[in-house]
Amino acid sequence: MTTKIGIIGANWSLKVHGTAWRQLPDVELIAVCTAHKETAEAAANQFGVPRAYWSVDDLVADPDIDIIDVGSRPAYRYEMVMKALAAGKHVYNALPFALNVQQAKQQAALAEQENLVGVVDAQFRWVPAAQHMKKLIDDGYLGQSLGFAVQLLLPLNVHDGFVYPHSAYPEGGIAPYKWLADTTSGGSGWRNFATHSTLLLTHLLGPVAAVAGVQATGVKEWRLPDGTNLTPDTHDLGCAAIKLENGAIGTLQTGWCAPDAAGLRVEVWGDRGRLLLEDATFGDGVSARLYAADGRPHYGSPSGKTLDIPDHYYEVPGMGWSKADAPPYMVSMGWMFHDMLAAIRDQRTPSPSFDEALHAHKLVEAAIESADTGRWINLADL
Repeated sequence: MTTKIGIIGANWSLKVHGTAWRQLPDVELIAVCTAHKETAEAAANQFGVPRAYWSVDDLVADPDIDIIDVGSRPAYRYEMVMKALAAGKHVYNALPFALNVQQAKQQAALAEQENLVGVVDAQFRWVPAAQHMKKLIDDGYLGQSLGFAVQLLLPLNVHDGFVYPHSAYPEGGIAPYKWLADTTSGGSGWRNFATHSTLLLTHLLGPVAAVAGVQATGVKEWRLPDGTNLTPDTHDLGCAAIKLENGAIGTLQTGWCAPDAAGLRVEVWGDRGRLLLEDATFGDGVSARLYAADGRPHYGSPSGKTLDIPDHYYEVPGMGWSKADAPPYMVSMGWMFHDMLAAIRDQRTPSPSFDEALHAHKLVEAAIESADTGRWINLADL
């Protein structure tokens, strides 16, 4: 049977998700929905999508659609997700997952109540290097998990009199995300990136017990190449100290205000070994490198090595790629979509699920509450 997709949004979701969905066998992208008739029809024409909608109610009422891919700004998503689930559609939802913990709980609960598959747009765990990292951890490479340090920092671009986060003005065919400067959008350098990072961290090492955090707005004005000047009221940097349920402790730092930022860096260690994943991109699936070291005595020089990632992690079933020709972003997204389709078919939990997203969102909100109250926040209390 062919699984049919409807996408909300004509920017990243249609341009990138749409491309990945179309690479999978027995999948058809049949609808796109934007806020206006003119933009919906223009997007449908440009990308060869048969149906254009400018009402979410009409989109989710389409009896042919199986999955709704929700790609609007965070402040709009909750209502869209709830309408899609209520209409009996499986949902692929962007991050941040919600505006608050209550919304996150309601989305996860409705998906479970309706026996529907809910997946969130957290592709890091499906990056080939991260998949291999997870396998090594599960096989005992670290021993007992002790600590971790996670960073997700994307660049602040400073040139020709312009100052702006790459995330807000990515270019490369993607329209600017100027709303990232506005706190009512639901996005920020902490909310967006901490959610993505946490969904990788907890996938690798397990759930979070407690958090203490702080956030800041360091860059007071964005001057964009198109002449727009913005005064952001969103946080562009956040840090958290984290205790996991298994006893491991560590740190998470995220933001979009670091010139020449290094991208994603995930270091985990235990009483037998250490693993380090580094990726200068936002999880494009092919750029990440994985370093591994055991406990052999050394001081002042590395004792480990960069690992060769096995070929099969690049070979998404039905997509026809190999390690030699896997295109950026398509591999990790391809794996994620493939797993979602399998979860629907087999009636099992997907990865990453709405329940996992709820847990990650609790961490995000707990760190914000911690900054306001000056105390540790237990996730069990949220």
